[in-house]
Parts: sequence; structure tokens; C-alpha cells
Amino acid sequence: MAMSGVAVDDECIIMWEKMKTKKIKSCRFMMDSAMKKIIIEEGSVIEQGDENAWKKFTSGLPEDKCRYAAYDVELVLDMGSGIPPTKRNKLTFIQWAPDKAKIRERMVASSSLDAIKKKCDGIQVFWQINSMDDLEPSERISDLNTSSDIKTSGNGIISFEGVKA
Repeated sequence: MAMSGVAVDDECIIMWEKMKTKKIKSCRFMMDSAMKKIIIEEGSVIEQGDENAWKKFTSGLPEDKCRYAAYDVELVLDMGSGIPPTKRNKLTFIQWAPDKAKIRERMVASSSLDAIKKKCDGIQVFWQINSMDDLEPSERISDLNTSSDIKTSGNGIISFEGVKA
């Protein structure tokens, strides 16, 4: 249990493991109505191979409610002269805390973040996002380009989730 007293449902960990083993592309987690447990948001699972995964994911985020999410980000990197572009995946954990969410919900979501992050081992990228603008592929690309393993891998990102950089 987290400092906030919020528990993480075992199904959330099962979904994270499914994403790590490439069985799913993404899913979202949410607080139950009593704000005592983090559960899977119904209908939020996106299967691997879905061409519109990023668009489905971002359009599924509520503008006035907090969420956590797991997303297997696919990048194509320019590896430099004479080396073919390389596909990379990043196991990404996202905290969605939109400005329009109620203050209490944002506080509980924030204080419960560690509880769910600790259960999701192998997080490679963590994003705390507060607005739809921050979800634009160009914003995510510029954020990822600052990560040390990408900086040292040639000339940066060519595409993010199928969107050209």
C-alpha cells in the first residue's frame, strides 16, 4: 500500500507483464470510485499491432480525470551513416494528471504514484503529463531525444509510433 493508503490491484501488474512480453501495446489504470485501489480502466487495453494505437491511447484519456498508463512506445532511430535505421521499444509509464481534474484526485494520484511504479518493474521511460499538447508526437520525440541511450545512438529519432519526426 502507498503512503496515500491506496492499494494496487494485481490485474494491473498482470497487464504490465503482458506489455513487457509484447502481448499488449498499452493499457490505462485508474482509481476506483472510493479512491482506495488502482484498477485497470475498462476498455483501455490496446492490442499489439494496432496501427492507430497512439491516437486511440491519447483520445481515451479523460480531460478531467487522472490516470496512470503503460505504453510500449515504438521508435525508429537514425543510427548514422551506412547503418540501417533501427527499431527500438521503450516501456513507458505515464502519469496523466490534467489541469481540469479535481485537486483531491490529483493529490491522491500523485501520492499513490510510487505504489504502482514500484509494482511495474522495468520502466524505461516515465512521463508526467498534464495536457493534450504534451501528448503530441513532436513533444514526445523531443523528450525522448534527451535520453542518454538515444543521444548516443546515432542521429536521433526518425519516427515515433509511425509518425515521422
